[in-house]
Amino acid sequence: MKRTLLEVFCGLAALVLMVSFHHQIARLEVQQKDVTDLERKVDRAVAAVGDSKDVNVMRQQILAETEARISALEQQLRNAAAGSDSAKRIEDDLQRAKTEVSTFRSQMSTDFERTKALVDAYINEVRTNEKDAAMKRTETQTAITTLATQLYRDRNEMTKAMLLPTVQLNGDDTVGSGTLIFSGENPKSGKVENYVITSNHVVRNILADTPRAAKDGFDVTVYLGKEKLIVKGKMVAQQPKIDAALVRLFTDRKFPNVANVLPRNEADQVAVWDPVCAVGCPLGNDPVPSHGEVSSLNNELNGANYWMINAPTYFGNSGGGIYRADTQQLIGVFSKIYTHGKGNPVVVPHMGLCTPINLVYDWLAEEKLDHLLHSSSVSRPNLGALAAPIK
Repeated sequence: MKRTLLEVFCGLAALVLMVSFHHQIARLEVQQKDVTDLERKVDRAVAAVGDSKDVNVMRQQILAETEARISALEQQLRNAAAGSDSAKRIEDDLQRAKTEVSTFRSQMSTDFERTKALVDAYINEVRTNEKDAAMKRTETQTAITTLATQLYRDRNEMTKAMLLPTVQLNGDDTVGSGTLIFSGENPKSGKVENYVITSNHVVRNILADTPRAAKDGFDVTVYLGKEKLIVKGKMVAQQPKIDAALVRLFTDRKFPNVANVLPRNEADQVAVWDPVCAVGCPLGNDPVPSHGEVSSLNNELNGANYWMINAPTYFGNSGGGIYRADTQQLIGVFSKIYTHGKGNPVVVPHMGLCTPINLVYDWLAEEKLDHLLHSSSVSRPNLGALAAPIK
């Protein structure tokens, strides 16, 4: 753009020299001062080429003064002796000057449109680059935060947040998992109550192979770090459609570690590729974690939608918790594992389905028990400079 303006002003300088009529001004020295002033204005205009507003003002001034000079020359032509050589030369030069002024006006208009188009294109390009840069900064910041979170893992906090809320449910021939979601006083009775969320089919299978469990309850192992506590539990609510069940533990002991459940209004933020941690008691082992990602959010089965994860799971993981790996918030209850074949089915451990937490919220709200789901703000680890905002 700067180069274009300079080219225009070079043409303008030539025009001014034309209008100055060197042949006539040589004889009319009284006009020399006006021409010098005009040339100085051209120099100032070129110097101000970086300021489009000043350039436009200078152009208008130069054009106005040039037209004034033409008017003055027309007056001189009228005063010159008709038919004289001097009058003829003034008339020819005057005609050429008028033609140049007309061309200059046309060039100004064309240059303005061209300059405006160039400026608009430049502004659009800058805006596009800014949007791209902002998007790249956001993507990079997210990637760095995720990486930093993976590198900086407080094992003690992860154990408290995900392993210790996990419980094991046992029948005579059945083992499953569950997650402690509430341990505290009932405001009406003032007594301590404890509740576990699990899969409906886990409790159903325990009741099927352990008949006395319907009356006496079934064993639930609670993990307290180095200590294990076995208490009785009974199912107090169930929703087979989403394969979910709520179990009350019969103990007045208040447990220190309960799951931090993802807030209901954040459930729709869970997305494919989100890192997750599956925690359960496969094959009757004490709680073990496995890591993976959300593989799919749309898996309809028996009229309900399940999320798929690729964190390795096995028999016994059913009813266990699925957590966000970065915030350690409970986002689902593990329900089913894929198998292949009929005679001797082969387990596909990286293809598991879990009941999404939003369905659990809906179900417990219908039961007027959604107050049992504990949600609190997440304090992310201090990742230092590694996860500092990119500027």
